[in-house]
Amino acid sequence: MKSNMAVEQLRRYREYGESVLQSLELVSQNPPPKESWVPNSIHESIQRLQQSAQRTVELASSPVKIGIMGEFSSGKTLLLGSLIGYADALPVSETPTTGNVTAIHLVQQTDFQTTKIGKFKVEYLSHEGVKECLRYMLQEAQQRARTTDLSSSELTTLKRLHPTTAVDSIGILKWCEQVWSKTQSLELRSLLRELVVFIRTYNAYGEDVCGKSYNIDNTTAHKGLRLAEPPMNILEISFDRLPPAPKRWETLEQPSAKDLQNSFSLIRRVDLTVEISKEIWNLSSLQGTNEFILLDFPGLGSADSGVRDAFLSLRELSDVQTILLLLNGRYPGGVTAAKIRSMLERDKGQDLKDRIIVGVGRFNQLPLSRSDERAIEELLDQPFLSEEALLDNLHILQLTIASASNLTTEKKNIVLLSQLYGLSKLAELSSLVQVCSSEFLPELDKSNKPEESDLREKWKQLSEKLSSSSTLQKQLNDYAEDGGIVRLRSLLKEHVAVHGMKQLLEDTQRSANTVRQEQIHLKNLLSEIPTYIPVVENPAFLTLREAIESLVTTYREFQEDLQKQPILKNRHDIAVSDVVKDELINKIFFDWSEWTLLFDRTKNGTISLTKTESFFEDDEVEDFIPTKSDDFYSAFVQTIHEMQDFAHNSTIQAVTDLFSKLSDYVKTERDQLNKILLPDQEQNIEQKFGRNQVRLFRNLLRGIDPANKWQKLVIQHSGLADSAGSINADALFPLARKDDKHSNGQIFDWSLDKKFPVQARPFNHQIAVLRLRDEITASAGLHLVQYVSQLTKQVKFSFSRASKEIVDNLQELLKSKHEPLLRYIATAEEHNSNSASIPPWLQTLSQIPTISYPE
Repeated sequence: MKSNMAVEQLRRYREYGESVLQSLELVSQNPPPKESWVPNSIHESIQRLQQSAQRTVELASSPVKIGIMGEFSSGKTLLLGSLIGYADALPVSETPTTGNVTAIHLVQQTDFQTTKIGKFKVEYLSHEGVKECLRYMLQEAQQRARTTDLSSSELTTLKRLHPTTAVDSIGILKWCEQVWSKTQSLELRSLLRELVVFIRTYNAYGEDVCGKSYNIDNTTAHKGLRLAEPPMNILEISFDRLPPAPKRWETLEQPSAKDLQNSFSLIRRVDLTVEISKEIWNLSSLQGTNEFILLDFPGLGSADSGVRDAFLSLRELSDVQTILLLLNGRYPGGVTAAKIRSMLERDKGQDLKDRIIVGVGRFNQLPLSRSDERAIEELLDQPFLSEEALLDNLHILQLTIASASNLTTEKKNIVLLSQLYGLSKLAELSSLVQVCSSEFLPELDKSNKPEESDLREKWKQLSEKLSSSSTLQKQLNDYAEDGGIVRLRSLLKEHVAVHGMKQLLEDTQRSANTVRQEQIHLKNLLSEIPTYIPVVENPAFLTLREAIESLVTTYREFQEDLQKQPILKNRHDIAVSDVVKDELINKIFFDWSEWTLLFDRTKNGTISLTKTESFFEDDEVEDFIPTKSDDFYSAFVQTIHEMQDFAHNSTIQAVTDLFSKLSDYVKTERDQLNKILLPDQEQNIEQKFGRNQVRLFRNLLRGIDPANKWQKLVIQHSGLADSAGSINADALFPLARKDDKHSNGQIFDWSLDKKFPVQARPFNHQIAVLRLRDEITASAGLHLVQYVSQLTKQVKFSFSRASKEIVDNLQELLKSKHEPLLRYIATAEEHNSNSASIPPWLQTLSQIPTISYPE
């Protein structure tokens, strides 16, 4: 329920942001003039309002995002492979390999099979994105330069190089060359080298690739998206030994691996779709509005991780709800992860501990000393252990847990990991499922080496000595079972379901509050304009727009609900197919006289063919007891034809009920618009605006009165307006009939004509009759349900087609170019005498502060 409420609130925030953007679009078509009486701050306010509204719409429309960041060599990329069930889906190496933000879109596949990796989509920075990145890099250069012996004039020059409207490539390269020879600072030289590569790459490719994206196959991506080897002697090489400007691509349609490497600095993000089986990671409960994306961020713990990487990470992290922070188990107690968290909190301006899940990667490589190993052996001799005793006696584990605990609010959000062992356990589930490429297979075997298996068993034994309520017991046990991967998947899924949507809503709410503050600021600015007169908008125009927006929402929701139901239901919420089946059973069971005759002649379950004697001897009783299959044929054919008519009419009634329900949904809008819409408007609209606008107006009328305006058309286009036609009853008759080879068809056991009679036993005839009745009923029912299903398919297709055309036309009406038509419909041309003196841009702009904030 809470999730549904969050989704509904997000929808309101999205519509709120879209309303502001739509109004700003009108302003952009007739912007405020740059005159003395118009404050310059108006233009700045409009820009801020647009940015905040756009941000609100993006957040409200976005799935929950989980950012994955890690210390240097913590196995972050391998962990991603373990989570999705394929080790080297992304390039994996002991050295840093991925310098780009990678968005992994998870798609559920039903069958248990190898994880499928889709194409890589490589998106390049826009020109504005390049300038933002350069500003960030130059700001960092200022920070690093302050700790060196650079002169104040050189620092002043650097400030002037920050790009505004254009990028001063020559000036930046010249400054880098001057400073290179004057500093031996490793940090500053690393950044200078990065700046040189970035500028030269932008000069070479900026005009060709900025703002574009390319779909890349897996092989090209693995080769082209690997980081280049860093220089080993950066303090010794001269400036002219830095990487030169790269050559242009051979073709701009599709980059090669070399092209990707050469243009690496300008890549903004890499997107990847991964199809994953439920047996690996069941995400079925999180589909739709609760789906999430994994965002893999460059290893900021690496010394070679660039400032450009940090900029891209912080930019994407602004939209992240949950962060998985991966520590390096080989070096417990490091401060890199804490630095990363502090950097994120400075950028976001809030405490992120509630949003952080901590994974201790490579826990299988925990650096145990001889004394640690002895301590483990001694602890294993204890009958039971407390968590405190275990940590006090095993300081390396205590340091590991303490370092992780400092990063998150709850201990249960800490997972001990062995990425390779998790993949190895997954591979055991099925020999048909691959968990890595053949090249990576030797790496997978490392997790099952004797020394690692023995240590893993000891961790499991230690966990068994702890209390079942101990968090550490669960952590060690999860690690020993499958390297902690299953627990981490469950934790991420739980965090999305419980916290992710809540955090996304909070982020969106903060953005919407910014929009509201900008609305108030704009209102204050407008009040300072000397000639400003508050415009009272025509109430009918506002009512008309709101009603159309409401109609669009109602039709979309109604169509979505209809598509989710594979069957048509009547006003009593009973499926048409069920109604038809019930009617069929009643007709065959109770209306067929054949069964009555058979049961009347039944005694002790055996049918006797002796004629019934009349009380009055001169009257002869004629009753034809069915003895062969053909005796049921005429009743069967008649029933099929009657039931086809019944099914046909029941479907028509269900369509009528469907439209009645839709009409009730739009009653409020119909009542509102019937007070505004005039009967003779169509002719006037055609004369004033043209035929296309008449079509929009007609669909508005259809939208508010579906039962009277287009119900008959749906019935007609679905084929329901014609007679029911004829089902081939002869082909449906389930019993064998007489033909050229069989003179009597199927002869029943009680018939005197049966060639090889079967001696009657108690109730065997009665059972045969009941089976015969059920068989006939089942055969007729199956084909009648198929008939209803075909009618339902035709109805839903016709309804969907008509509904989509109406919604499309209503949305078209809401566009700014049709505002004159809406105002005319609402008689909005009858302005008060004061409005004529107000500039149109001011009239439009003054309406933006009145857009309601969703409470």
